[in-house]
Parts: sequence; C-alpha cells; structure tokens
Amino acid sequence: MFQVQWPFTIPSGVVTTTPAVISRIAREIDEIGFLTTKTLSLEPRSGYREPIINQYHQGCYINAVGLPSPGAEWFARETRPFLPLYNSKPLLVSIMGGDPEEFLKCAEVLNDVADAFELNLSCPHVKAAGQSIGGDPEMVERIIRLLFERLGKPIIAKLSPNLSNVVEIASICEKAGAGGLSLINTVGPGMAVDNDGNPILSNVVGGISGAAIKPIGLKIVRDVAAKVRIPIIASGGISSFGDVEAYRKAGASFFAVGSALAGMSTEGIKTFFRSMGNCYRSKKLKIKVKAARDLLPTTAYSRTEVVSNRQVSSNMFMLELETGVACRPGQFFFLRIPNFGEKPFSPMTDSKPAYLIRAVGPFTQKLSILEKGDAVYVRGPYGNGFEEPNPGEKLILLGGGTGAAPIIMAASKWSSSVLRTYLGFSCKIEGRFERRIRSLTPSLEILIDDPGRVGFAVEYIESKIEASSKGMENIAVYLCGPRSMMKRAGEVFSRFTRPDRIYIAREDVMRCGIGLCGSCGTEKGLRSCVDGPILTMED
Repeated sequence: MFQVQWPFTIPSGVVTTTPAVISRIAREIDEIGFLTTKTLSLEPRSGYREPIINQYHQGCYINAVGLPSPGAEWFARETRPFLPLYNSKPLLVSIMGGDPEEFLKCAEVLNDVADAFELNLSCPHVKAAGQSIGGDPEMVERIIRLLFERLGKPIIAKLSPNLSNVVEIASICEKAGAGGLSLINTVGPGMAVDNDGNPILSNVVGGISGAAIKPIGLKIVRDVAAKVRIPIIASGGISSFGDVEAYRKAGASFFAVGSALAGMSTEGIKTFFRSMGNCYRSKKLKIKVKAARDLLPTTAYSRTEVVSNRQVSSNMFMLELETGVACRPGQFFFLRIPNFGEKPFSPMTDSKPAYLIRAVGPFTQKLSILEKGDAVYVRGPYGNGFEEPNPGEKLILLGGGTGAAPIIMAASKWSSSVLRTYLGFSCKIEGRFERRIRSLTPSLEILIDDPGRVGFAVEYIESKIEASSKGMENIAVYLCGPRSMMKRAGEVFSRFTRPDRIYIAREDVMRCGIGLCGSCGTEKGLRSCVDGPILTMED
C-alpha cells in the first residue's frame, strides 16, 4: 500500500475533514502515520441537517451525516497549499460516486493531491452510493479496475459490515487491483430516540459506530484476512492499545481511531496517540481510564419548556427557557426541536437560560414562534468559554448582535473586573430588554450600528481607546459578534494590547459539538467546538 512510520490514522469523515485540520494533525501528531480525508464527491453535497450524531450509550454512537462534501475541485484547490504534509505523510483521499465513471472523474480532479484513494463502498444510509454500490460485485470490480488502470495509485476499498458477501467482495477487490481494504464502516442503519420516544437524528436512521461494533469488526477482519493477502486498515471500536492488538491478531496492518476521539481537543488527541505510540513501541497494554466527566453521554438531551419568547429588536428575539445548566460565558448549547432539527447557541444567562437569536433560517424561524410551555430539548455545554479573569485583572468587553449574549453573561459574572462593556446592535432595541441588560452589565455603552453607518461601533470604540490607551497592555479583551466586526475590532485592540490577551468567540459552523465531524475547522487547523470557541488572536 504505502510505507509509513506509524500504523495509525483517523478514518474518513472524522476530525480530519478540512485541509487546515489535516495539515495541523499531520504536523503535531507524529504517531499518525498517514492522513485520511472525509469522503469527497465530484459535486458539492449538503448532507443531512442537524442532529447528525448521538451517543446513545457510553462509547457507542449513531450518526447520519449524509456524506456532505465541498466538492472535489474545492478540496483539491484548498489542499494544495498544505502539501506536502509534514514529514511527507501520505494523504489517503476518500471518494464516492454512483458509477465507475463518476468515481474516476472525482479521482482525476483530486489526483495531484492524493497519494492513494479510498473508495467509499460502505455508507449504510445514502441512496445510490456507498453500500448500495459496494454490494454489487460486478460494479465493485469495474470501479477498482478502472481507477487502478487509469491512475496507477494505491486503491483502498472501504467495505460495509452489513454485506452478507463481504468476504467475496474483498476477494474481488484484491483481484481487481486494490492495494488494500478498509474494514469496517458503520453498522446498521439503526435508530436512536430521546426519553420521549422522538427520533433524534434528522435522517431518523444512521450508522452505528464505537465500542458496540468492535466484535463485528474483529470478526470481519479475521474472516477477510484469511482470504486475501493485501493489507487491511481496521476500524470499529478502537479506543485502546488492547483493541489495536486484538485487530492486529485478527489480521489488520493499520488501525483507524474514530469515535473514541469524541470530545477531545487537539491537545487531547495528541496525548491519546502519544500513549498509543508508547504502547506500540513497548507492546505493553495500557488502557486509558477516562475521567468521571467523560462517563456521561456527550450528546445527552434534557427536556425543558419555553418561559417566554419575545422580540427585543426588529431582527432579534429572546428565548427564555425554564431550566438550564451552569456554564462559562462563551460556552454553547444545542437547542433541538423534535422532528425539525437543532442548532448551537451561547446563552445570555444560564440557570434560567435566555438566548438571543435571529430568525435567519428554517430552524431559527421555528424557534421564533415557540410559545410558553412548548418543549425544547437541550444538550451541552460545549466548548471552553471565556476564562475567569485573574485577581486585579481588568476586562474590556465587546459584543455585537446575538454575540452580545455571552458578553452580557461575562459582564454579570465578573462585574468587579469589568472596565468597560460595549454592545453593538444593527437597530434600536426594545426598552424592557435594554433595562434588563443594563441591570446585568456594569459600565455599559450601547451602540447602534445601523445600515447607514456600518462600522460606527468599532470606530467609536477605537476613538475611546486612543483617548485613554495608557495601561492597556495589562487588560484582557473579550469579543463576540459577527466575523467582520470581530476581525476589525481585533485589529484595533491589537494596537494597544498583546494579541494573546484578545479573546474572540468564533462563530464557526458547528454540527456535532463533540469534535468529530470537523465542520468547524479554523484557518489554523483547530476545531472551534472543542479547541474553542474562545480563541486568542494568536490562535
């Protein structure tokens, strides 16, 4: 297949789904011997709406992401600047298609960034792709033979555990020219429900991964290894070196760790693979014992009800819920409406949670019409939040639009440390709401950045800082709001204080909240939901 120093990778669709994250993981985690991309399609695909994943039991997950893809051309273009990867680690590019010609076209677009191709012949819940293609022996043979003959690069077939003839398909892959096999993908589909019996996933059904499928993965690897001579990449429930050894004895040569990385920051993943590497060197079994907080389902929902829901400006409403969970300012929760979807929001208050929301899409529009007593399901908190200031440390706070919510919470929790708070809105806010936030927020200035004078809020703050900039180098700055506003504000504040003292709550697209889907990857290769969303200007 290819020569690597370490036999570990992360499977397609998990963590390493954007070029910047792929590059950072390759650079910072020596023990990952090769990188695997998400499954890429020729044309862009949106995938399924949230919720896309649920942990229904400790270490056991069900997901239906729907193979979202930015498209082959976009991925190739965005990946080229990061190549070659650190230490020339190979890049295994996962691709999909509905027929041999589509697989070939997709591979040709990605050919100059790929060291090898993984063929997704195994996704269990996407029609006319994945498992529906991989279960047809003639189609599988045609696809592999075509790509191998045209491109001459290693072809890895990822097969489904749901096939009754998986050993037969594996033998066909080998004869057609496959350089290796990836075993297994998720099992199922199955269905997860909440405590009231409502299906959780937006697609209703999804593939099962994690600890629950390890026995199936081990059996399939053993059965296939007895019939083929090409290398096998094993995945399915690997969370310790003991699991690696079990798969190795079953016949695998490489090992992909996926669901076990749920909730881990980039530093956490580094620690995990360092431990795996140490065990691999010494061949001593060392099973990591998880902290008590990790024993709780990371996507568990609690049911609450709407207390009030009212407009606080012409483009923003405040949703108040009956019960909540304590959190730090800047942490976020997913609010879910059964059979409709979910989205992440950062609250303005936590014990009696209040959220500032704009009705900009179908889900937020649905939230905007909820009435008192309506049910909402909540999971979280996620992310790292703003840090509590050190004794004697002073804060300048700036929030814009719905990004005012965590800033209001920070000002309320740490009022003795707040030097000044600025909140910018694009239109006048309702009087009762203004009185409420003034009661929570000391030293507050409210700025209206209406369409006729966009940028006024930041310009005003800049003039205020320039007039009293002495001693600013010892002040921490907390920012949250629209990306363009935060970028401009960060540039302004960085002239007066160190970039590592400017903390920005990023508003990246977050779909899973536990670091697995990678949709919230930043420009520098972090994932906002687990490495952030609070990052400094240096991050």
